[in-house]
Amino acid sequence: MFENVRTALRKNNEEGYVFSAAKWVTLLMVVGILLYQLTGGWGTLACLSLAIALLIGRFLLARQASGDFNDMHHAKKGYAQTKKKDYLRFIKARGEQMLNDNKMLTKRAKTEIKELLAYADERL
Repeated sequence: MFENVRTALRKNNEEGYVFSAAKWVTLLMVVGILLYQLTGGWGTLACLSLAIALLIGRFLLARQASGDFNDMHHAKKGYAQTKKKDYLRFIKARGEQMLNDNKMLTKRAKTEIKELLAYADERL
């Protein structure tokens, strides 16, 4: 049973640009249930507060990543229309910043960033 739990927590579903936090939130809720009787409700409150903070943080990261990808794709279209090198410099700067700053990116997101960086490098 514990092996199944460990495997489930390690495996991440890569649907979007940022890893899901659902498994950790579920784990925090279960721990909160277990702590209810021991702490008189305060342990549950702490676990649920952490779960909410985790969900808010993931939401903010996902929104930022989605906006950054939209900006980079828009810059790619802008370069195709105008041939201005500033669009390529923007793609390069934003892509490198995302790879350095955001450690929650999925493999799909990292691959897409690398493709955009390769596109920009070829034309610079």
